[in-house]
Amino acid sequence: MTNRFANKYDELFTEFTRYVAERPEFAKQIPSDALVVLLDKNDPEFNRENLRRVKKYLKHDDKPARPLIYIQVGRLAPIKSRLRNPRVMTYLPEYAA
Repeated sequence: MTNRFANKYDELFTEFTRYVAERPEFAKQIPSDALVVLLDKNDPEFNRENLRRVKKYLKHDDKPARPLIYIQVGRLAPIKSRLRNPRVMTYLPEYAA
């Protein structure tokens, strides 16, 4: 579970960070000192591991009354490339030589 958890957490955290950066109104709902807990309603194993880690973290938190905010992540949109107009070339162009 560790690698799967870490990979999924990293992906969700990255996407959550992007979401918050693009939507300041959403971000205003989250206290600046809150501990954000990401949850996936379709992955109870991920949720159990994340909640276990949060509980462990809170035992050593320097702010014992820190607010906890739970974020149900919903679905991820498919990843798509940002490339525009790529070309297949059978020769090395001058600019790359």
